[in-house]
Amino acid sequence: MKQIKKPSLNSLKKWKIFEHIPDNELKQIHSKIEFCHYDHEESIIHENSIGDHIFILASGKVRIEKQVGENQSEVLGFYDEVGGLFGEMALLEDKPRSAGMIADSDCEVLAVSKEDFLELVHSVPLFTLSVAKNISQFLRETDERLINKLRKENDELRHMNYRLQETQEELIGKERLSLIGRMASTILHDMKNPMSTIGGYAQLIKMKKHSGEQLAKYADIIAKQVIQFTTMTQDLLSFAQGGEQMRLRSVQMAGYLQECCDSLILKFEERGISFIRDLQFDGEVRIDNGRFFRVMENIANNALDVLDEEGTFTVHSMEVETGIRIVLEDDGFGMSDEVKENAFKEFYTHGKRKGTGLGLAIVKRIIDEHDGLINIETEDGVGTKFIIDLPAIGYNLLPKTKHQIPIPFEGN
Repeated sequence: MKQIKKPSLNSLKKWKIFEHIPDNELKQIHSKIEFCHYDHEESIIHENSIGDHIFILASGKVRIEKQVGENQSEVLGFYDEVGGLFGEMALLEDKPRSAGMIADSDCEVLAVSKEDFLELVHSVPLFTLSVAKNISQFLRETDERLINKLRKENDELRHMNYRLQETQEELIGKERLSLIGRMASTILHDMKNPMSTIGGYAQLIKMKKHSGEQLAKYADIIAKQVIQFTTMTQDLLSFAQGGEQMRLRSVQMAGYLQECCDSLILKFEERGISFIRDLQFDGEVRIDNGRFFRVMENIANNALDVLDEEGTFTVHSMEVETGIRIVLEDDGFGMSDEVKENAFKEFYTHGKRKGTGLGLAIVKRIIDEHDGLINIETEDGVGTKFIIDLPAIGYNLLPKTKHQIPIPFEGN
């Protein structure tokens, strides 16, 4: 910044801020002003500095900047009104500057010190009025700029929201198509094997060249394939039907679980796998009999898929603080962290010879519909426990956080 020769008195009269001020008063103002030149990119006002001068732009353009980071600044706007005031707010409020003013081109400005300005306020009333009008006009223009900016941003947000809705609908549509595609792929892939087996043995039976013992064996294989086919069909139907109406009724769980175990044990005995019952809870629970049996059956089928003849499957039931806890435990090869994390996701399978990848997803959905909680405890190479908590009649589960603290149980 360098001081230069002041403009003449007549030159001041050309500017709006001085046009109605009499000559004798304008002389007082002329005597108080300094005329300064600022080079391009030279700072006129430093942000956070104390206001000690008021400025009047004589020529050039000023850039308004504010620090928004340690080494970053944001341009708030520009000021190029010849004869217009700037820097007056901090001086009037006696507060630090809220933004910096930088010469966006070579600039010439009139500067009046705080002391001289306050003296002019008292001695030249028309100057005070002119300053007030200038401030009022600046605030009005600032408000208008902000309103226009907000209106523009609001229009942009409305347009973005519209585009997001369109994109969301498009993604939902694609997800539905993807889901249908995965279901179709799963059905074709997993149902091909039992159907091929049924067809093959049916052809053998048709040949009529086999003994009664061989025919019985073929029929038994076909029957097992039909059961496998039916199980997969039930999984797909259960998944597709989703939130079908629950038929809850009060059930004595000791008897109900005995019946479930009686229905499940045959599959284990056929494979030479030990099936142990440890049923200690004898209270009542409101359940949908058929749908909850699907839970027991799907978890049991999961165990059958990982156990060999040396394996053991155990069904525990016990009373806990929230009602009943049912634990279905196998001593198979367990789950890795990745498998455990994805176990309840649709179409997720890992190391299984058959199935739709829906069994445990259906289990989770049914337990949720019973206002229950299900958790998996497992260790790779050791075994897996499916822990189910249901509210017994007269009990309420703790707030459902989807995480539970397992309660140790006796027996194995």
